[in-house]
Amino acid sequence: MNRLAEILRLENHAVAIYREEKLPEDAFVPQNGHCTIPSLFVRCTRLGGKCAADSAHSPCHGSKSGFGFGGIADRQRSAWSASTVPEEIRENMAHKSTGMSYFETPEIALLQMEPIKDYGDGSDAIVFQDLDDALAQGRPIEVVAFLVDPMRLSVLQQLAAFSKTTPGPAAIMPYGHACQQVYAIPRGEGESDDPHAIIGMTDLYARRYVDKDKMSFAVPYKLYQRMVDDIDRSFAAKPRYQEYMDACLRSYQNQKSQIRKNGAYAPMVSALELVPELGLALGFG
Repeated sequence: MNRLAEILRLENHAVAIYREEKLPEDAFVPQNGHCTIPSLFVRCTRLGGKCAADSAHSPCHGSKSGFGFGGIADRQRSAWSASTVPEEIRENMAHKSTGMSYFETPEIALLQMEPIKDYGDGSDAIVFQDLDDALAQGRPIEVVAFLVDPMRLSVLQQLAAFSKTTPGPAAIMPYGHACQQVYAIPRGEGESDDPHAIIGMTDLYARRYVDKDKMSFAVPYKLYQRMVDDIDRSFAAKPRYQEYMDACLRSYQNQKSQIRKNGAYAPMVSALELVPELGLALGFG
């Protein structure tokens, strides 16, 4: 188990994302479906192994940008779709959509889409593989991605911030399709001298494919390496960190037990109740 997964006590698989000239023979390849987030990224987090797709096996137009198959052909049309489709344009569209109204205007939508870089020409394949396996095999990893709950997300973002020497957040949550948040945007961050981690799965369409308490956390490979190198010098190496993790895990388990017992949501016992001295230290009780 890689060091970062170990300190997170990860219950699923960290995922390495990279490119190959063609589909690997030993990879699972999605054969149907529109969105390939569940059959590539989510499947790999749950089962490990290796999943891959080329452009032909990734039909969603968003994935042409998100998974590096040449980019979205018409960003103006995408901006209309994310905001409001002009009536004269709508008349010539097959589905007659008025737009998703994620943004007030197409101009605002374009501004949010502008930083997302396009990669590739659609001639190669994208590969999602269990991180430990990819590291052992020396794969050309570009992005490392996790699917985690808020507790582990908190640890990841704080570790990403540990040795950051510039102002501003270490992790950001930009607009994008789920595939862009998992691959294209963090890959672009890898070209910066000050890369950010990308918190994702805010794509309302793709949310149906992930657990309600999970978000993605994706980083360019060089930021992943920095985070691993920082572990022994950071909070993650201190005994108090393990105490916090234990308290959070007990709290989560208590919540799950109450839900199973009552058949509905019940307020969880907080870490402050489980670790009274923590509450006193923070001024409660």
